[in-house]
Amino acid sequence: MICIPIIEHDTKSALEKISEAKEHTDVLEFRLDLMDSFDLHAMISAAEKPVIVTYRSKREGGQGEHDPLAVADYLIRAAHANAAYIDVELNMPVILRNKIIDNRRNSRIIISTHIMDHTPPMDDLRVLLDESVRAGGDIVKIVTMANSIEENLRVLELVSEAKKRKIDIIAFCMGPLGRMSRVFSPLMGGYLTFASLEEGEESAAGQIPVQEMKRLLEFFAV
Repeated sequence: MICIPIIEHDTKSALEKISEAKEHTDVLEFRLDLMDSFDLHAMISAAEKPVIVTYRSKREGGQGEHDPLAVADYLIRAAHANAAYIDVELNMPVILRNKIIDNRRNSRIIISTHIMDHTPPMDDLRVLLDESVRAGGDIVKIVTMANSIEENLRVLELVSEAKKRKIDIIAFCMGPLGRMSRVFSPLMGGYLTFASLEEGEESAAGQIPVQEMKRLLEFFAV
């Protein structure tokens, strides 16, 4: 699957972008940390596609400055507004993370980690995978920064390992050197990958425009 992030600042502009993006994707992501105001019910209803709601902290590459209690409230509200997925950072305080999981309703929980400056060794990635599974969500998300082409292979090995263990995983590398993993992760069993609606609308370094992503996925599919 492909997910397009919506990175607008308010509900009105988000609704306009949702109308454009939903025709080109399987899933939409709402980045609440990038929004000054938002109406979750209106946005989720307009999507007509499954929606991931997240509030990305600065520590993990976002712009979020709100305290964890406020973030937990946003994410619980998203679950009550029928978001298909709620992205919860692994480093959120356990008591709040569990509160979100307990109030998930029908939402699937993504337990996410974003490492913004490097890709850890394989043994460390396995430890992170196990810790993420123990957190009690439905899907693990581990995204790292590629400083070499070889680091893509490390993360793709993690995707293969998760598949063997029947763990739903979203895993790839960020940055220009990480683009190949964004393409090959879903082809190797990753749950989904992210693509921008257009060039210049990336929510993370290395994101590929959706039409180019579709061409690459079709080209390399077997």
